[in-house]
Amino acid sequence: METPRDPIADVRSVVEAISTDATDDAPLYQLESLCMRCGQNGITRLLLTSIPHFRKLLLSAFECANCGERNNEVQFAGEIQPQGCRYRLDFSSGDRKMLNRQVVKSESATIKIPELDFEIPPEAQRGSLSTVEGILLRAMEGLQALQEERKRVDPQTAEALDQFLVKLKACATGDSSFTLILDDPAGNSFIENP
Repeated sequence: METPRDPIADVRSVVEAISTDATDDAPLYQLESLCMRCGQNGITRLLLTSIPHFRKLLLSAFECANCGERNNEVQFAGEIQPQGCRYRLDFSSGDRKMLNRQVVKSESATIKIPELDFEIPPEAQRGSLSTVEGILLRAMEGLQALQEERKRVDPQTAEALDQFLVKLKACATGDSSFTLILDDPAGNSFIENP
């Protein structure tokens, strides 16, 4: 049974949440796009924006009214930076506010949680605009995707993965202390500094 999805956030509201440049009134473009899940037409919204003290981004959000499929993506409207970047955040147990930090993750960035020996390689999640919590929840969804089939084929691996998912969920909900490292050799990633 599929869980109901939250309505997709308007691209402009996402940008307004991270951008303080109110004078930049960039137009929001909407176009019909093919839904890869059901084959019907959905709507893609595109917005070119700038994050202060960072760089210009192209935000795209797709939503299909027929099947509920939705996704969003961040593309960089600039060049590869002369230097890479590496962010390290230490999260304390119970500090949910830190999990709400906005994260711009480029398609070349790697995310690591050393305490869990966990890594999200660049090819696993394309460029995105999310929060720390959102990135961890999306990783959990990806790991859970074929868990039922895995339980039938390889119960031992499935059990080990279930135990790991409990630990990852504790990080995503703020119930466990952990360190998050965002490493991007292209220099196009960013973590909000509150």
